[in-house]
Amino acid sequence: MDRRDFLTIRRQTYIMMALFFFGLLLVFLVHRFSFTMQSAMEANRVNSVITLLGVTLFAIGIPILLRTGYFQKGSREGGLPQSDFLRMKRLIIVSVGIGEFIMLFAYYLPIYTYHLYLAVLLGLYGMYSIFPSWATYQKELHTFGVLDEDD
Repeated sequence: MDRRDFLTIRRQTYIMMALFFFGLLLVFLVHRFSFTMQSAMEANRVNSVITLLGVTLFAIGIPILLRTGYFQKGSREGGLPQSDFLRMKRLIIVSVGIGEFIMLFAYYLPIYTYHLYLAVLLGLYGMYSIFPSWATYQKELHTFGVLDEDD
């Protein structure tokens, strides 16, 4: 595993984060300067719970399941191939990205404020969990027993 793969993962993560922050800025600007976006509907429990579960599932649940599944695959086979490790990292980034966009969409649904704040916190934790650093990357390589495909 070389540094080029790490930089690819880092670039994909930063692109996802940039898209999220652009979406957050767009949501802020629409709410700030558009008074017609106010919904006449009251918040209901169904929208609140579905939104919160969607963010939790995609930002936290699916990444945990992916890591666990790939770890078990690597332990069964005596190591995880490099291509599978990179696929796992990409799937986790996409999953967290979907959770982030569900969170952004929650601003336009009539949901309870408490659930919206929880969704934001869960989304931020999902982003924190995939934030790329070289030390964490090296630990994951060792933990998953990633095999070099050059050998």
